[in-house]
Amino acid sequence: MDPGITPLFLFSFFSYFATAFAGFGGMILPLALGAHFYSIPWMLPVLVPLTLVSNSYILIRYHRYVQIELLLKKIFPLMGIGLVIGIFLFDLVQGELLKTVFGVLVILLALRDLYQLYTASQERAPLSPGACRTYIFFAGVIQGLYACGGPLLVYVLNRLGLSKMVFRSTLSLVWVTMNTVLSIIYFSTGKADLTSLRYSLLLIPALACGLLAGDLLHGKIAERPFKTVVFVFLVAAGASIIF
Repeated sequence: MDPGITPLFLFSFFSYFATAFAGFGGMILPLALGAHFYSIPWMLPVLVPLTLVSNSYILIRYHRYVQIELLLKKIFPLMGIGLVIGIFLFDLVQGELLKTVFGVLVILLALRDLYQLYTASQERAPLSPGACRTYIFFAGVIQGLYACGGPLLVYVLNRLGLSKMVFRSTLSLVWVTMNTVLSIIYFSTGKADLTSLRYSLLLIPALACGLLAGDLLHGKIAERPFKTVVFVFLVAAGASIIF
């Protein structure tokens, strides 16, 4: 394995372990940790194609649970517009500013998730249609910028009372669609090439081992303390990116 990619390999393993074990992780973990070793514009073309592998696996197995009407009427139109805006902003916001904005985003999302984790037993009012549309739109913007729109979209879908299978399968189709678009754009604009694809392939063992380990340990380790540690770690990682 290329020694230059060792940190990202470890962070990707941790990310997919968290995804299989507790249902979250995705792009935000390897990006937040990897930002200390690599530039965000370099990591995105390497990591985004990798998500197509994991999400396609879920989609192939559980495609019958996908809520097509929800996707076509609520998610894809607004998130698609946001995605285009995010891609446009990505070319305007570069260098240290890109890292700083991402660090702030990581802190806010991790703090929000920590709050939700310890207030989950409290009954929450349904989101208004306007709030749903706003969250979905900004999920698209963040997806275009950092491929990390998941937390905002998950927040919306959690309020819709979907079953676990429907929830996961529908999200998988969202990420396959959005990240396919992003991958095509990365390759067509030269941000991704055969070299970045080679690094993506080198990370597949981290994906496979992380998913397998997370699945094996799911239910054997308390989930809430694990999530707490990860969210606190993300807050610290986001702060270190900024300062």
